[in-house]
Amino acid sequence: MTLEEVLLKHYNCYPKMQIQDMVKLIYQNEFGGGHLIKNKDDSLLKLEEEFCLLRRYSSNINIHVSELFEDIGNNLLRLNLFSILKKKNNKENNTCIELSTINNFFVNTANSISGKKERFEEKLEILKKCCRDRLLPFSIIDVEDYLKEYKAKGYPIVSHSEIYRSTYLPSYRIVECKYRDFFEIFCRVDSLLKTKDRVNVAIDGNCSAGKSTLADFIGNIYDCNIFHMDDFFLPPGIRTQERLNEVGGNVDYVRFKNEVIEGINSGMEFQYRKYNCKLGKFQEIKNVKPKKLNIIEGSYSMHPTLIENYDLKIFLQIDEEEQRRRILKRNGLNMYKMFVELWIPLENRYFSEMRIKEQSDLVFTLKYV
Repeated sequence: MTLEEVLLKHYNCYPKMQIQDMVKLIYQNEFGGGHLIKNKDDSLLKLEEEFCLLRRYSSNINIHVSELFEDIGNNLLRLNLFSILKKKNNKENNTCIELSTINNFFVNTANSISGKKERFEEKLEILKKCCRDRLLPFSIIDVEDYLKEYKAKGYPIVSHSEIYRSTYLPSYRIVECKYRDFFEIFCRVDSLLKTKDRVNVAIDGNCSAGKSTLADFIGNIYDCNIFHMDDFFLPPGIRTQERLNEVGGNVDYVRFKNEVIEGINSGMEFQYRKYNCKLGKFQEIKNVKPKKLNIIEGSYSMHPTLIENYDLKIFLQIDEEEQRRRILKRNGLNMYKMFVELWIPLENRYFSEMRIKEQSDLVFTLKYV
C-alpha cells in the first residue's frame, strides 16, 4: 500500500486516532521501532511482561482485537499481541507461536531498519496533503503547528495519544512483511519443538526458488543446524549416464543419509564431507554439534530414501519465467544453458514422478531473493 492508503486504512480502523498517532504511524513506517535492540534477553523479558498484562486485561474488559498483522507500509507490519492472545485462548493450532520467536522477529527487524530524516519529512508532507484534501479530518493548521513543534524537538520517538491508548489498548511489535509470509512455518516449528526432542525440516523445490534464502531466514530466528544438498551432488566417479537417468539420482542420497541423517539421529557430534561441484572434489570436512532443530535445504532433499526422516516438509515453487530470469542473473549465460537443458528437466521429473510437492506439508511461491 502507498503511505496515503496506510493512513486512511488505519484511520478507518481506529477513528479516534489523533495527530500524534498519525505521526507515530509514519515514524514507524520509516524507522520501524526507532532504535537498535542491543539486548535480546531484555527485549524478551519486556514482551513476556506485556503479554502477562494482556492476559489480565482480556478477562476484564472488551478489547478491540485487530488483525493479526496490520500493514504500515514500507514492507513493515504491526504484529498485534492481543490477536496472538485471542488465538492462543481459542487454541487455534495454526497460531501456536512462542513469544521468543515473536521477539526474534522484532529484534531482527529493529536491527535491520535504517530510516532517513529526509524521507520521514517527505512522508509527513503526505499527511499534510491528506488533511488539506480533507481525506483525514484533522485541521491543517493543527497539523502544521504540531509538526513545527515536533521538528524543533528533533523528531523523537512518538507515543500513542491517551485517547488512542485508552480506547484501543495498542500492543504490538513492528516486524518485516516476510515474517507474515512464512508465519505458518514458524508456528509449525514452535509446535514441533515443544513436543519433540529433535526436529528435522526439509526445504525442497525448484532451483532459484529461494530454498537457501528461506533456510537462512529460519536460521536467523532459531539456533539450528543447516545442511545444503549442494554439498552432496554426485562426484565424477558415480556420475554415470545410468545414474543421471535415475529419477532423483542427481544427488548422492546414500552419502547424505549415512553422513548427515545418521549423524543427526545419533544425537552426538559428527562430521560430513562437503563436495565442491565447481572444483570436482571433496574439500571441507564439516564438524556438527547436535542441535534440536535441523534444516535440510536443496533439491532432492525429499528423496524417497530420506523423506521419512522429516517432521516438516516445505516445498518452494516458482514461475518458469521468473525462474529463468533469476538463474540468468545469478549464474550467468554459460551456466544458464546447462540449467535449462539438463538440471531443470531432471528436477522437474523428480518432482513429478515422486510427487514431492504433493507430499509436502507447506507449499510457497517465494517472493524474496
